[in-house]
Amino acid sequence: MNKILIFLLMIVLYGCSKPKTVLICGDHICINKDEANQYFEEHLSLEVKILDGRQKKEIDLIELNLNSTTEENKKITLFKKKDTNEKIKVLTNDEIKNKKNELKRKKKKSKKEKKVKKDLKKEKNIKNILLDKKTVNKSNNQIVDICTILEKCSIEEISNFLLKQGKEKNFPDITSKE
Repeated sequence: MNKILIFLLMIVLYGCSKPKTVLICGDHICINKDEANQYFEEHLSLEVKILDGRQKKEIDLIELNLNSTTEENKKITLFKKKDTNEKIKVLTNDEIKNKKNELKRKKKKSKKEKKVKKDLKKEKNIKNILLDKKTVNKSNNQIVDICTILEKCSIEEISNFLLKQGKEKNFPDITSKE
């Protein structure tokens, strides 16, 4: 009885397993996830190829009938994405090393650019906050994202920042007219 139960469990686990897939970056298989992410950021598309070890041995009657039609006016095509005949380039070891080095350079460059942009946003937001402190009853519809001001964007940091801002502000003068 135990052997049958183990056998059924193995069949269920095998049936529930995920098929092996490969990410395709343009005309070649992606080297690693970093290259796949970089390609997706640049092109906003990424192909996934399912590697199926089983060969299709059964004859597809639809394709046989479509190929045997002699009428020229009738054109019916059957196209499946997994049956595309595009050749996928296999990269050599030197090309893989060059791609990895290029990815590292792009990653460092993008980190520097993001840091500079974040610093500029922080400076602008701090200037806006300082200008807002000077005017009491000015209606300003600008929405400032707190995460761009703070280094860590966690709930504790946001609550501490808001509490500190609330303590620093004076009560508004409700008797003055605009």
